[in-house]
Amino acid sequence: MKKIALLSMDGHTLGDQYIFKDICLIPILLGDYLGYDVLITTEINQEKLKETFPSINFEFIAFQDNYEINMNQYLQDHANEIDITFAFGAYPSYLQLLETYKKNNPNGKTYLKLDMNRYWLNRLVDSPNYLNHLFQHCDFVSAECTPIVKILEEKYQRKIHHIPNGYYDFSPTEAVSYDEKKNIILTVGRLDSPDKQVMMTVHAFLNARLPDWELRLVGAMSDEFKKQLIDVVSASPYSNQVKILGPIFDKLKLEAEYRQAKIFCLTSKVECHAHVLAEAAKNGCYLMLTDIDGAIDITKNQRWGRIHPIYNWPFFTESLKEVSEQEELLKVTCEEIQNFARENLNWHHLIEKIAKILGEELEQKN
Repeated sequence: MKKIALLSMDGHTLGDQYIFKDICLIPILLGDYLGYDVLITTEINQEKLKETFPSINFEFIAFQDNYEINMNQYLQDHANEIDITFAFGAYPSYLQLLETYKKNNPNGKTYLKLDMNRYWLNRLVDSPNYLNHLFQHCDFVSAECTPIVKILEEKYQRKIHHIPNGYYDFSPTEAVSYDEKKNIILTVGRLDSPDKQVMMTVHAFLNARLPDWELRLVGAMSDEFKKQLIDVVSASPYSNQVKILGPIFDKLKLEAEYRQAKIFCLTSKVECHAHVLAEAAKNGCYLMLTDIDGAIDITKNQRWGRIHPIYNWPFFTESLKEVSEQEELLKVTCEEIQNFARENLNWHHLIEKIAKILGEELEQKN
C-alpha cells in the first residue's frame, strides 16, 4: 500500500489545536480518499488525534538535541517507503529535509503548502534564492490566497496552485435557512491573541449602539485578558448585549453558534486564510473583516462582506451600523456565500482537487 507522510514544521509539536486544521487534515483526508497509509512524523500528543482518526500511524521524531538532524536521518533510512511527502510552511528545515527525501526517493512526490501571509512573503522575497532552492525540491506548491499566488508565479515563474483553507464536516449538516438566524454578531478564535485584535470588535460593537443585536465571543483567553474584557464591557450601557462564552470544544455546539449568527467579525492584524472564515461562510454569515490575506477571496471582492483598515475601529463601527440595517443584503449573502463554501471549501472537495493535481488515482474500494 502507498504511503503519505507529514513532515512536521521545525520547532513545532502538533498539539490538539492542529487536529482539525490543514496541517493534519490534508494528509489524513488525502490518505483516506486514495486508500493510502498515513504517517505523521513528529513529536506529538497522539491521544486526541488517534481517538479522532484511529487509522493514522505515528513515528516519534524527537525535538530534543536537534529535530532537523533526527528527521534527516529518518528520511535517509525510510524515504523509499514514502510515496508522497507533505510539508507545511516555507520553513528553513525543509530545504535539507526535502532534498534528502528526493535524493533517497527520486520517484517520490513532494507537496509544499505554503501557509503564507503577505508579511512572511515580503521577508522571503528579499531572499529570492531561498524559495528558488526550496521549490526545486517540490512537485506541487500551493498557497491559500489568490494575490499571493499571483505574486509567487510572477516572481518565480512556476505554477503555484490556489488551495484555500476549508472546513471539515464532522457530520453532514443541512443548509442554513436565513429564518434560523438571529441578530447576532459572532467572533471565534484565541481571544487574547494580540494579532486577533478582539478589543477592536468589542469597541466597535459597543460604540455602534445596536439595541437589537448581540455580540458573542467564543474562544480561549487568559484570566488577565478576561478581566480587561469584562472591565471594558461592563462600563458600557450595552454590556448586557455582549456574551463572553469562552472556548467551545463541542463541535456541534460551535456549529450552532455559526448557524444562528447573521454577521461574523474577524478584526485581525494578520492572517493567512483563517479557518474560521470557511466555517462562517459555510453557515451563511456576512463577513466583517480587516484587510487580511484571504479577505478578497472569501468575500468575493466584498460581495459577501466588507473589508476594513486594520487599526481603524471607528470606521468599523460605522460600517457595522450600516450592515446591521441591511436585512436584504444579509439574507442574500446567507444563501450565496454558503452555496459557494459548500461547493468549494469543503475539505473533501479540496482533497479531490489535490489528488488530481498530484496525479494520484482514486483507490477502488468495494
